[in-house]
Amino acid sequence: MRHDVRPNRRVRRLIPLAALAAASALVLSGCGADGSTSAGSITDGGEPQTGGTLTVALSATPSIIDPFATSLQADWVIARQVCEPLFDVSTSFEVGPVLAKDLVDNGGGSYTLSLRDGVTFQDGEPFTSADVIASLNRYFLTPGNGSILKSLTTSIEAVDDTTVAITLNTPSPLLPTLLTTAYMMPASIVKDRPITDPVSDLVCTGPYKLSSYAADGDVVLDRWDGYQKLDTPGDGGLGAKNAYADQIVFTPMPEASTRRQATEAGQVDIGGSLSYDDYDSVSTGGAAQAVLLSPTSGSTVVFNKAQGIMSNVAMRQAFLAALNMDDIMLAAFGNPEFYSVDGSIIPEVNSTWATDAGTENYNKPDLDRVKKLLDEAGYMGEPIRWLTTKEDPSWYGPSLPAQQQLKEAGINIDLQVIDRASVIQLRTDPTAFDLFSSGIPTYADPVLLPYLQQTFPGTWVSPDRDALLSKLSTESDAAARKATWEQLQTLVYEDLPFLKFGTSRPLLITANRVHTEHPDELAGWYYNTWLDQS
Repeated sequence: MRHDVRPNRRVRRLIPLAALAAASALVLSGCGADGSTSAGSITDGGEPQTGGTLTVALSATPSIIDPFATSLQADWVIARQVCEPLFDVSTSFEVGPVLAKDLVDNGGGSYTLSLRDGVTFQDGEPFTSADVIASLNRYFLTPGNGSILKSLTTSIEAVDDTTVAITLNTPSPLLPTLLTTAYMMPASIVKDRPITDPVSDLVCTGPYKLSSYAADGDVVLDRWDGYQKLDTPGDGGLGAKNAYADQIVFTPMPEASTRRQATEAGQVDIGGSLSYDDYDSVSTGGAAQAVLLSPTSGSTVVFNKAQGIMSNVAMRQAFLAALNMDDIMLAAFGNPEFYSVDGSIIPEVNSTWATDAGTENYNKPDLDRVKKLLDEAGYMGEPIRWLTTKEDPSWYGPSLPAQQQLKEAGINIDLQVIDRASVIQLRTDPTAFDLFSSGIPTYADPVLLPYLQQTFPGTWVSPDRDALLSKLSTESDAAARKATWEQLQTLVYEDLPFLKFGTSRPLLITANRVHTEHPDELAGWYYNTWLDQS
């Protein structure tokens, strides 16, 4: 693995495999392992070519491009091309150093972080430990990885210009993982700067620099000729980041149909998500490429455990016992090429953590068991409020066939189809729902699954969960961590705080002239993408 954490003579190594693999709860939605397929020739572009302008259509230009000032993954798309963290993640969920040279575990929660030599910011200033400390102090103010790291950190101090001493209140294998979304910026810009004061002129160390930004218009990035890239093969956030295109232009284009038409007309190079209904026509039409990424997006429902009928675990178990996931996923996505039926909370694309532990009752419909569980729960046929939205097919698609199956099993579902923003708002009010649709991106480490937190909407209170999460967060042996995760997934299937239907594959549309070695990079990494100049 590319993970580069080494011990000194007195200490042991941190986790030596992709158990460290990163990705926060905010990162990598839609990015998966190598082996993605394409309906076109996106990986058959021959030798990479330099030049041209890569145009990427977005449903909306991010209102905030400062990655510390927003928790929305969609808003990070600009920063990923311009900025770099200390560690990052490959398309197969490995963690490796980027701006860090290595990380030494000194034992007892003490770590020494060494920085790469010769790295400068896009304003010409050298990247030093002072920038790391200023960036991390601001990172601590952010939700997700930043707040988790803050809770673990006792101190961060500069040893010299290229060395940082980090002390945690308890040894943790997650340190490189938690640093994967800590984008480095100059101390002169971010020191003591609150996240309520977003940076609008990004200055970082990445392969592209910000040329112009308009909140309601185009964002233009130019290749930065001073970029110091790594000499290992590029893969996602790791290795060489090759700025093949002279320029990347992000342009707002709200309507999916407009993005498709613009891509087929050659006005846009990467048109973003494509409806599954359009797959065949785009694949055979020849005007553009339909690109299937790896199966990484889990369609789920989350139950209200705080109050109401679904707070009864027997009711949640009855819900599972009523469902045939093969039929649900086929009805939702149509073509088996678009999805897989799997009970592993972290799917097979992340082989380190994929497991069938606890899935004995997954996709095993049993109406006799349903009736027994409904009687145990005291269910009298009252309507059960399920919030969903058509704005996300992976949320809405499974809801209709599941509603029909549940009806046949004697469970009365009141399916409330509303806009996505309303789902997100209402799910915070336990009086407003019994369950809601959602989706799990593939997280590289299960500790970062927000569904496992008591604070996640639906409120899962479980001392057993707390104990297993704590063990998973502090255990450094890879095999022991996997065993703990298997216990935790088994607990999920016993308690059923949420339920996964299956895993779908994000579908994108690109122009025919677009090529890349790793199609999954097109979910948000564009520096290794090149354009056919012929």
